[in-house]
Amino acid sequence: MRKLLSATAVALVMVAAGPSLAQQSAAIANPANAYREVKDDNVMVPSLKRTVGQLDDMDVLGPDGTKIGEVEEVLMDASGQPVAIVVDVEHGVGIGDKEVIVGLDQLRDDGRTLTTALTNAQLGTLPIWDD
Repeated sequence: MRKLLSATAVALVMVAAGPSLAQQSAAIANPANAYREVKDDNVMVPSLKRTVGQLDDMDVLGPDGTKIGEVEEVLMDASGQPVAIVVDVEHGVGIGDKEVIVGLDQLRDDGRTLTTALTNAQLGTLPIWDD
């Protein structure tokens, strides 16, 4: 009986703490707070096989081939690894004039431009880069 009461008490604490734990996780996962700009143009971005300098101002196209913006910054995580870019989104995309953070895993390099499968609606939900 004591074990059952203890297990029930633990379960109640976990249920009550659930929302605050979720908020904590969301705050930690916020890339706008976790990333820093890569300042060295010679740093290689392995997944795109280009340097930071080569990516600067490169066009970013949406899934239909229209330009959604261009690369403003390359961002690194706490370990110093490039993990995302900042895209200066053009007015015509429909999400307003903002700079959003796009993970490198969302990009493909076709040799001339970067392409993403993200829709305009998805771009509108991405974290904003506010340097």
